[in-house]
Amino acid sequence: MKQEKKIGIIGKILWIITFSLSILLLLSIISPSISPSKLWIFAFFGLAYPYIATLTAIFTLLLLFFSLRRTFFPILIFIIGISQCRNTVNISNANNKATSESNSFKILSQNIHIFGAYDNPKKNTSDSVINLIKQENPDIACFQEYFDCERITQKSINDIKKIGNFLNYSSSLYTDSLSDPFLKIITFSKFPIINEGVVKTANNLYRDVFALWSDIIIENDTCRIYNIHLQSIGFTSKEEDLFKNNYKNDEIEKKSKSTVRKLKRAFIARSQEADELALHIKKCKYPTFLIGDFNDTPVSYTYKKLIDKKQDAFKKCGKCGIGKTYNGVFPSFRIDYIFYPKQFEAKNFKIHNKKTYSDHFPISCEIQKIK
Repeated sequence: MKQEKKIGIIGKILWIITFSLSILLLLSIISPSISPSKLWIFAFFGLAYPYIATLTAIFTLLLLFFSLRRTFFPILIFIIGISQCRNTVNISNANNKATSESNSFKILSQNIHIFGAYDNPKKNTSDSVINLIKQENPDIACFQEYFDCERITQKSINDIKKIGNFLNYSSSLYTDSLSDPFLKIITFSKFPIINEGVVKTANNLYRDVFALWSDIIIENDTCRIYNIHLQSIGFTSKEEDLFKNNYKNDEIEKKSKSTVRKLKRAFIARSQEADELALHIKKCKYPTFLIGDFNDTPVSYTYKKLIDKKQDAFKKCGKCGIGKTYNGVFPSFRIDYIFYPKQFEAKNFKIHNKKTYSDHFPISCEIQKIK
C-alpha cells in the first residue's frame, strides 16, 4: 500500500485546525438533543452552527491540497450532521409559486415590535402593518408584540379587523399583572374561531403567556393555531452595538459577559417553554399549526422539540438560502417559523425582507389540505 507523502508544517497546522473545528461541529450537531435546562453550554454550539460549519468546510477544502486521507474525518462529521445543514440552508425552490386552488388559505405572521411605539411614539408603524395586510390579504394573521393602545397607534383592533376583512380575532396580554396592559399576542381570522386559550409558564423571565391558541374551523375541519412568542434574549441597544463596533478590551469583556448571561437565561427559558408547549400540543385532538417568533435557530433544542411530526414551510417551499427572518445584526438567522401538519401541504413561503419597519421580517405561506 502506497504511503501518503508528508504534509509539512502547514499541512499539520491545517489538520489541527480542521480536526478542532470538526469536534466543535459535532458538538453543534448534537446540541438540539440536549435541553439547555440540563446542560446549557451546548446551546451556544448550536447557535454558532452556521459559522462553525462554514469554517470547517473552508479548512477541509484547504486540507484537501495536502492530504486526502485526513479529510475523511471532517467529511464524516458533515454526513452525520446533514439534517442540521438541511434545517439551516434551503437548497430547493420547490413549490415556491402561488397556488390558484380555491381551498387554500394564506397564513401571515410577524413580530411587529409594538408598532415601534417605544422607539418613536410620534411615528408608529401601524400604517406599515396595515399596508402589509392589504397587500398579502391573509386568511389568518398572527402578530406578536401587538401594542393595543389606540392613543399611540391611532388604530384599534377593530380597525385592523375591518381593514383585513377578518371575521374575528383572539388575543391575550403577555402577563397577568398590570405592568404592561397594552402588550398582546393576537390572531386574526377570516374563519370562525370556536375556542381559544393561552399556554403559560411560571418560569418565564418577563411574562406569563408565551403562546395563544385558537381553534378555527377551516373548510369544515377544525384546526388549532398556536401563535407563539418564545423568550427573547433581551439585548439592549448597547449590547447590540457589540456586534457592530470596535471597543477597547475591557469594554468588550464587560459587554460579552452580559451577553453570555442573557443568552444562557434565554436558552433555558425557551427550552422550558418548548417542553410546556409540546405537552399542550400532545393533548390536542385537532391538527395543529405552530406559527410565530421562536427566537431560536433551526439548530436548537426548541426547533427539534416543536417540529416533531410537523413540516417546516420554509424547507418545503421557501427560496434557496438560510431564510433570515431577524432584521438585525444578531442573531442574523431564521428564528420565525410556520410549522404545519402532514395532512396539509404548503406553497409559496415568503420572507418579506423589504418590510423593514420591525426587527422581524413578516413571513407568509399558502396552505391547503392534501386531497
